[in-house]
Amino acid sequence: MKNPVETLLEDDHESLAVLLIELDSELKAANVARAFDLLDRFWARLAVHIRAENLHLFPAIATAATSLFTGKGNLPTVEEAHSILLQLRSDHDFFMKELAQMIKAARELGGRERLPRKEIKEWRQRMTELRKRLETHNVLEEGLVYTWPSLLFDQKLVASLGDSLRHELENLPPRFALH
Repeated sequence: MKNPVETLLEDDHESLAVLLIELDSELKAANVARAFDLLDRFWARLAVHIRAENLHLFPAIATAATSLFTGKGNLPTVEEAHSILLQLRSDHDFFMKELAQMIKAARELGGRERLPRKEIKEWRQRMTELRKRLETHNVLEEGLVYTWPSLLFDQKLVASLGDSLRHELENLPPRFALH
């Protein structure tokens, strides 16, 4: 059975994946304004997801007692855990920088309704590359890191961690409050 952390964050990964599919569909259909709105929403949603992991999940794992990391079963050694968390944080930095550049470029287009096919193709290619890296990243999180809380902590701490993560995920920027 999945722990609350696992369920919550995997569900959020799924909703982000759906948003990316919708974004790609809008780009493919050359609905530029709608695509850029979805890009902005995706950026904000991924940012709160990353914030939740960086503020709550990763520190909880990183500061867990070293003796808990047995390297047996589904638990890594403490060195392996820290290495994986470092890799995931590096991915988080990449996603946020790449999306920030894309948002900046979208804003510079000044709300244009149409883009040349070549530009749309370039946008879709960038999004495809980002999606592929995100999928690899998510496999690592879902296959390993999200399972660790229930192996490291008691149910009460796992539930508290889940509550903290949920609070962060629900804390979207105000411009998305009505959506």
